[in-house]
Amino acid sequence: MRDAAIELMLELGYAVSMDAVAQRAGCSKQTVYAHFGNKEGLFRSIVSDLLGPVGASLQTDCDDLDAALRTFARAHLEHLAQPRTVTAIRMLTTDIARFPDEAKALFNASAQSIQLRLAECLGAAMERGELRHDDAPALAEMLLGMLVGFDIDRRRLGLEGRDTTQQRAQWADRVIDSFLRAHRAPDAEILLSTSSRMSS
Repeated sequence: MRDAAIELMLELGYAVSMDAVAQRAGCSKQTVYAHFGNKEGLFRSIVSDLLGPVGASLQTDCDDLDAALRTFARAHLEHLAQPRTVTAIRMLTTDIARFPDEAKALFNASAQSIQLRLAECLGAAMERGELRHDDAPALAEMLLGMLVGFDIDRRRLGLEGRDTTQQRAQWADRVIDSFLRAHRAPDAEILLSTSSRMSS
């Protein structure tokens, strides 16, 4: 049923009806309502399915900050490059503005959820003295903006972007390197430099 709902939402946008979901899934409308509650519940469930894997790739404590950020950055870019995600972004950006409550729900379930999870990771690193103390949610938003760059706009317009896994991994590493150089705490920089000299 969930797959049928996602397929229809990607095909028809938010205008999709519960009747249509029931017909595609081969069940009754009552079953659809029992599963999702209402159309907003259906929408939230679809957004969670499409965007959940991104947040799941990030551990909020981020004990190994460098590895955690690189793993997250690569997973985030890979997810955004999937044809299904690109289709969803195209559909949602043209359709969802007509439904302000649903647009807010989408933002909270996707971008803001990822931002807050990333902010927890960065905040934990600040407490450990690895990053300079700053506004963690603001830094998380900046990092997400750096990662995405213009690639979403290129894909939405059907233009070439970072189209291979290698290109996306290189971009992810470049962004994380720049971010850590700019925000790493001075004491952490000294420790890294000392460790690097000892190992060479």
